[in-house]
Amino acid sequence: MSTIKQYFTVGSSTNAQWIDEDSFVYLSTDSGVNQIWKKTLSTGEVKQLTFFSERVWSLHTANSGIFFTMDLGGNEQEQIHYIPKGEIESVNLTHNNEARYQFGGVKPDGKTVIFACNARCPKNFDICKLNCETGKQEIILENSDSYNTPACLSPNGKYLLYNKLKGQSDNCLWIIDTESGVSKNIDPNAYEAQYTNPEWKHDNSGFYFLTDKNSEYKYLAYYNLADSSITKIYEENWDLEDVSLSKDDKYLAIKINRDGYSELEVYNTVSESFENIPSLPKGVMAYYKTSWAPESHRMLVTLTSGKRPQDIWMIDIDNDKVERVTFTNLGEIDKDSLTEPVLCHFKSFDGLEVPYWLYKGKNTAHSKAVVIDVHGGPEAQERPMFTPFIQYLLSEGLTVVAPNVRGSTGYGKKYHHLDDIEKRLDSVKDAACLAEHLEKENIADKGRIAVMGASYGGYMTLSCVTRYPDLWAAGVDSVGMSNLETFLENTADYRRAHRESEYGSLEHHRDILRKVSPIHKVEDITAPLMVIHGSNDPRVPVEEAEQIVENLRSRNVPVEYLLYTDEGHGISKRKNQFDCYPKVAAFLKKHLKID
Repeated sequence: MSTIKQYFTVGSSTNAQWIDEDSFVYLSTDSGVNQIWKKTLSTGEVKQLTFFSERVWSLHTANSGIFFTMDLGGNEQEQIHYIPKGEIESVNLTHNNEARYQFGGVKPDGKTVIFACNARCPKNFDICKLNCETGKQEIILENSDSYNTPACLSPNGKYLLYNKLKGQSDNCLWIIDTESGVSKNIDPNAYEAQYTNPEWKHDNSGFYFLTDKNSEYKYLAYYNLADSSITKIYEENWDLEDVSLSKDDKYLAIKINRDGYSELEVYNTVSESFENIPSLPKGVMAYYKTSWAPESHRMLVTLTSGKRPQDIWMIDIDNDKVERVTFTNLGEIDKDSLTEPVLCHFKSFDGLEVPYWLYKGKNTAHSKAVVIDVHGGPEAQERPMFTPFIQYLLSEGLTVVAPNVRGSTGYGKKYHHLDDIEKRLDSVKDAACLAEHLEKENIADKGRIAVMGASYGGYMTLSCVTRYPDLWAAGVDSVGMSNLETFLENTADYRRAHRESEYGSLEHHRDILRKVSPIHKVEDITAPLMVIHGSNDPRVPVEEAEQIVENLRSRNVPVEYLLYTDEGHGISKRKNQFDCYPKVAAFLKKHLKID
């Protein structure tokens, strides 16, 4: 039987970026934490390029070399680093751990980096530029009213597209002339809509992007720079989730989120029709952009599923060929023992149909001990991806259920907003109805259901065990919010307004924030609880964990507390995973009566 360490030793390969026609770089956790690796296709050589103990956050290639961002101890204060072409050592270009730097692109001169940072004011992100050779930084646009994030630099380096984040579902797209500093909203009539994934044409005449303006789902649109016009190109009754344009502007790769799975379509911009392309295995390609080769019609994507760890796959349009180009090692884990989830649904308290993924392994044929695993966000979606801890729990005889309660993305704008502000507890009621559904369907035994989750999933866990204490045998809260009021008061300054759009504001909704916060019903907790947190968490400050633990300990309610001093919002380092997750597994098995 495989051990939990063997599951967490399984790596991942993601975020591939071409260097030339024969090689690409990507991020891999093979060394224990995300680092940069390089693969040469003609020889098959794989080489590790960075050797830090901290995780690399993002990876970007340019003609002059490789750029990447990295934080310290999980504090999310990303710094921009640079490996010049032909060199081995990297250079830290920003050197200011008191601020966060978000990479925007490199101008054609290869030395001018465009980025956003909050060094001047922690609450706001200015648009800036930096000279790699001299280290000189300049502010292009001083920002005083929003959280700006760079999205895409035009090929000629003149225009930067950036989002002004009012909320995940309200992030209008702006364009700034990096030379004059003049900026404008691409859609002056934008209101509570998403504008994401812009992709410039290589002649700089305009760009494709995704938006859900006046629609339930994100669709493909085009912005013409000459006349500032916006044209709808393609839409479905599912969200489009990414677009990427080939270097000759002929092909547009479009990822579509159809009921949680990703499907890749290629749109021919010349014939204005879709191409017939070779199929990838069924899975999820979200989160990482498709990368087109510099001269050919080959593209790299990250693919995962319940049974497949994240790996890089290559699709060759011209030669009608698809192949896997990185090979994650499962070690001693038998691939046939891994489980693909089944998509199921249940009716909640008000008749709403709620989807959930049911993971039932070979060792759970007769087991009715169930863990409900609630995703974070809340503006996110549970999808069929490889998760080491889920697969380990299955091997140990537990069943795992991963729902998309109301408020999740992927099912349209209306569904997405069903848990906003005063409706927050309706999503908690969904989880309670799911537990009752599992008992009714004979999937779970009464008294043998646990709830767990990270971030917003942690909030959901705490809300479940406080609001419906009789339903749960145990709960595991990882980096969750116990008090939405103190969470908003203490989260990073630049995140506050963004999160208030979802939870409610400190100025107008304190009464609602108090009403829906688990800390104010903590005396109702009877189920044993495990709480996990990182000391450096900038999103959910560690005080959120400490106040719930202190209260439970004062009342002698069983609580186990795992604090990691070199982690932030989640457990990312393998040494800490090796310590944390065996304890979580033992906790769940004990209280769900698994021998």
